[in-house]
Amino acid sequence: MNRNIRAEMVRHGLTIEKMAKVMKASTVTVSKKLNGRRPWTLAEAKMMVDFFNSMGGDHTIESLFYGNVPEAVGSE
Repeated sequence: MNRNIRAEMVRHGLTIEKMAKVMKASTVTVSKKLNGRRPWTLAEAKMMVDFFNSMGGDHTIESLFYGNVPEAVGSE
């Protein structure tokens, strides 16, 4: 479920520490959410969508949290 979030993090060079600052949460909390050990709240999901969209993305909650990870260009 969190593969798209991780893909966006890599695409933009973001660390767990940076994501923790964006979310105003601890790095442990963010790590647990990314690893599926803690659920995301709707407010957190919306925050992630808004954050990545502010960086040029075109995401919805569905595409970011439930969609398929797009293949890298040239990875055929």
